[in-house]
Amino acid sequence: MKMLEFKIRKALVTNDVDKRLQKRQPSRVYVNEEALIELTGSKDGGKLVYIEKVSSSPDEPSVRREATLWKAPEKLNKSVAQMYEAFREACDYKLETTVKITAAGVSLPDADEIVFEELSVRDEPLPPLPEQDVPHWEYFLSGRLSMMEHIYAGLGLRNIFVRGPERTFFVASVNGRPAGNARYLDGKTTVRIAPRLEPGSEGRGAATERLEITDIRGLDTQIQKLNDLLSLFANEKPYSFQAPRPNIVIHGGHGTGKTMLLDKIAASGWGAVFRIQFKDKLTDIQETFQRAKLQQPSIILIDELERLIDKDRNNRGAVILSIREALDSLAAETRLKGEPPKVLVVAACLDYTTDVPEELTEPFRFTSEVYLPLPDVQGRLAILASLGLHVDPSIEADLLRQLSERTHAYNGKDLQHPPPLLQPHSTHHHHHRPPSTPAPAPTFLPSDYESALAHIRPSAMHDINLKPPPIRWTDIGGQARVKTSLRRAVRLSTESPATLARFFDRPPKGFLLYGPPGCSKTMAAQAMATESGLNFFAVKGAELLNMYVGESERAVRRLFQRAREVAPSMIFFDEVDAIAGQRAGFGHGSGGGKQNGGGGGTGGVNVLTTLLNEMDGFEALQGVVVLAATNRPQALDPALLRPGRFDELIYVSPPDEAARRAIFEGVAAKRRMHADVDMERLARETEGCSGAEIKGICAVAGVAAYDRFAGLAEREEGVEGGEGKPEGIKMADLESAMASQKRQITKEMIDGFEAWERQFRRH
Repeated sequence: MKMLEFKIRKALVTNDVDKRLQKRQPSRVYVNEEALIELTGSKDGGKLVYIEKVSSSPDEPSVRREATLWKAPEKLNKSVAQMYEAFREACDYKLETTVKITAAGVSLPDADEIVFEELSVRDEPLPPLPEQDVPHWEYFLSGRLSMMEHIYAGLGLRNIFVRGPERTFFVASVNGRPAGNARYLDGKTTVRIAPRLEPGSEGRGAATERLEITDIRGLDTQIQKLNDLLSLFANEKPYSFQAPRPNIVIHGGHGTGKTMLLDKIAASGWGAVFRIQFKDKLTDIQETFQRAKLQQPSIILIDELERLIDKDRNNRGAVILSIREALDSLAAETRLKGEPPKVLVVAACLDYTTDVPEELTEPFRFTSEVYLPLPDVQGRLAILASLGLHVDPSIEADLLRQLSERTHAYNGKDLQHPPPLLQPHSTHHHHHRPPSTPAPAPTFLPSDYESALAHIRPSAMHDINLKPPPIRWTDIGGQARVKTSLRRAVRLSTESPATLARFFDRPPKGFLLYGPPGCSKTMAAQAMATESGLNFFAVKGAELLNMYVGESERAVRRLFQRAREVAPSMIFFDEVDAIAGQRAGFGHGSGGGKQNGGGGGTGGVNVLTTLLNEMDGFEALQGVVVLAATNRPQALDPALLRPGRFDELIYVSPPDEAARRAIFEGVAAKRRMHADVDMERLARETEGCSGAEIKGICAVAGVAAYDRFAGLAEREEGVEGGEGKPEGIKMADLESAMASQKRQITKEMIDGFEAWERQFRRH
């Protein structure tokens, strides 16, 4: 960016045109045409520039002011700049002062907000402005500004009168910038009066606000960490060039408070605020960093970083490179000056690990992160307590405790006010009680909230398929040992740590279901989720490997993160062998395919490594059960079978005779069966069949019975009649289906499972 030095001279006001310009655009700065072109690249005036005093003393603070640059109406030396007196005095520039002027490269922005402060005159002390009079004064000040075009920080409106004594106001900030300048737009620009400056206050419009976040319920630890990082910007001690620049990423699931924290940082008043939106063009992003660098102190906020650099964006690489170069430039400036940084960059995304590219997490870039989890019980209690439940005070404490314990997976957005998520539903139920109940009282009852909770699904789970098919234990014949093991797993996930400590050093949290195909492994997982009420995350291993390179690992990490957020929960990996095959089997030509652990190549290895790392962190998986199913346990990498990962190996064997009879009886309860059907005989003659094969037999028999009922079979044989006979499925139909059913489970397969079980048996 081009910069030139000038000596300040007085701008001459000799005619009516000059007087109108002085009144409407008092922050004009005039230079000769050559200097104007050199700085802005154009003969046209009106571009935004930054002005700084050139001081001979290194201890004198440098304040950057904003103005617009124009061609002087008279002949000027290239080293001279002319200013109107009011603007020069507001900037504290004397005539002949040397200043450097830098082109911002943009036009003067529109003014969204102008903040005034009242100056108390030392010789004539006035009482503070009455609160009820503030709106009248703000309206009056808006009217005065509407007669102007360019409004700059430091602009004074002296000895003005609405009611009571005359008062004097100065513009403290423009668009949040204590040295800002912008175009006033009547009807769009907001005018606000801040508390009065007392005599002796330091500099008009100086950035005196603390860069600190307060008054956030339920995030005490996270706010403390964030404030520790922000404090580096307010530190006046010399800044070590070895210290990393604290650019910050705030990440967490939907509704956890990321945007709220960005807005809180913006409202701190510490510096000029700039925002980068996901839809911004590359040139917009570059310009934002440039303007923030010139208008220090400043804050750059990037919400939804993952959308800004989405993989579907055509120029994603260029955007990432631009951000990287901008962060590096800010770091270099900080090291060069040896001062605390004056440009704060804060981004927000769903997941720091998966959403921020590696090149943006290197030193001096986005090296600091603050994770916002879903609020825990105490956090939810604090949020709910701040809402006011409108219940009888005698029961409020108990109701708050109960609601905080039952609203796991609810985020701060779900619970915040106004309006809290519970309240509208509670109001609805409150006004729809049975007619026999008394007229609605001014307070709610616990039953209102109880009823409301039954109809609310936490918004943190809206973007995930968490609802398992409605399978119940009664839909699965036999498998008593499997059901007992899974019921124990559910109980362990919801048991208190104190209770678990009496029985376990490290309670089991990983459970592997293995056995022949069709033996209800997946159904058992679905029944476990249905019966337990745990939040259910299901994924097929093969689906993960179909993702782009690197996406599979990110998907696994995000899956575990989300499960932790909404605990108690269950992660179910179906066909886990596809992503957890033996590492020796990956990437070995044709032999590295399905038979050797699936996946092939380094992608499968990376996914397995990610899975192992996540399961190594089981101590952080409080309330999370990890369940997996496979038909090929021998293909799994042995590292997954070590204690602390899949702690319990559960063999789901083909159903025994009693279980086979139970499956047939379960089908019969839902179908029309002929009286000649012999359940005992069916159970005996289907030895070695899986549950899926038995259901297949019943389905084939059902088709034959329907053809007979509909008369289709007789017509094919040239025989009339038979339509509409309600005899149902006959024993002959079932026998014919059994004869045609190909058995998938062989003796060699069962021997293989038993041999593997003996190798890894732990009980």
